[in-house]
Amino acid sequence: MIARARCHGSCGEVIQGFIGGRELLVSCPVDLYSEVVLRDVPYSCIDQGHKKSRKALEKTFEFFGLPREDTYQIEIQIDSSIPVGKGMASSTADIVATVKASAVFLGKRINPEEVAKIALSIEPTDSVCFHGLTLFDHLKGEVVEPLGKAPPLNVLVLEPPEVLDTLKFREVDYSEIKRKDQPRLEHALRLLKEGIRTQNSLLIGEAATISSIANEKVLEKPDLLAIIRCAKEAKAVGVNVAHSGTVIGILIDKAYTDAEVVKAALENEGLLQRFERIYLCKMLV
Repeated sequence: MIARARCHGSCGEVIQGFIGGRELLVSCPVDLYSEVVLRDVPYSCIDQGHKKSRKALEKTFEFFGLPREDTYQIEIQIDSSIPVGKGMASSTADIVATVKASAVFLGKRINPEEVAKIALSIEPTDSVCFHGLTLFDHLKGEVVEPLGKAPPLNVLVLEPPEVLDTLKFREVDYSEIKRKDQPRLEHALRLLKEGIRTQNSLLIGEAATISSIANEKVLEKPDLLAIIRCAKEAKAVGVNVAHSGTVIGILIDKAYTDAEVVKAALENEGLLQRFERIYLCKMLV
C-alpha cells in the first residue's frame, strides 16, 4: 500500500499578534510544498527518523480508533522544498502532509479542522492546512474566522542564512509586549478583511506592513524599515515577515510593479547583501 499527500508552506504571516485578547495569526501561504509518501514494508520503521511525522502518523491512526502498533511497519518519506528554521511552516507542512497521507492510507476522510487538532497535539501550528486566508489561534488549533481569498499576489522571498529555534523562541513570554500593540493589530485585521472583501491588494499590503513593524519589538529584522521604505517606493503593496522566524516577504501586485523592479531597487540600496536566497513565490489564494 502506498499513500501520498502534500501541504504548502508559508512565507511567514500576513498578520500575527494580540487580537480580541488572544494571539492570532493569518499565515501567508505560498507555493512551496512538503510531500509525504507512506508505504507499508516488511520491517520496523519506528526508528527511521522523521520524529514529528512519525507522531503524526501514530496520532492519526489513534484518531481513527486504531492502535499505534499498526504504524510500526509503515515507512515515511518526505520530499520538501520548504526551507527549515526560517519561519516558513516547514515543520507544520510535514506534519499536516503526514496526517493527510495517513488518512489516505486508511481510506478515511479527514477535514482541515481535524487535521489542525492533530497537528497542534504535536506542536503549535500554522493555518496552512486551510484553504484561503484564515484567522487562526495557533495555540488552541481553532479557526476563528475564514477570511476568504486574496487577490493574486506574488511574494518576493528574502531568505537570510540565519535560522531560529522556534521552540526556544516560544519559551520566552512576549505576551505583554504584544498585548500593547493589540489596537494596531486589530486595525491591521480590519484592513486585511476590507482588502479581501474588495480585492484591494493595497489594503492587504498595508495590514501586513503594520504587523511586520509591530513585531520588531519581539523579533527584530535587520534593515526592515529600510526594506519597507524601498519596497514602497518601488510600488510593492507591502512587506510581511515571519513573526517567529527570519524570512521577509515583499508583497507584489503585478498591476503596480513586478518583482525585478522591486529587486533592483533593493539591490541599488544595498539591502539584499545579507540574504542567502532571493526568489519569487505565488501567494496561494
